[in-house]
Amino acid sequence: MSYAILDAFKTTVARRLELDAATLYGRSLKLAEVVVRSPVATNSIDLMEAVAGAMAELEIDDKLELPALTLDHTIDDLVAEVQGQLARAA
Repeated sequence: MSYAILDAFKTTVARRLELDAATLYGRSLKLAEVVVRSPVATNSIDLMEAVAGAMAELEIDDKLELPALTLDHTIDDLVAEVQGQLARAA
């Protein structure tokens, strides 16, 4: 699994949510908190659209499934799920 792809995914999701990647990841922010902090996401659909859009932009959407997580999960849980899927797809 390429860590460059995972880093690009994280950066792209942060950009699509209009949030700083340095403050988004590694802080155990719940997905509900991410929605509240994002100036462009008003609900979980907007959040998942940012994730799906990042996957499509990086052309990894054909290798991965959109993670099915609740708003009680963290953004780090989401990244871990994507990382696991990337590892299995390699």
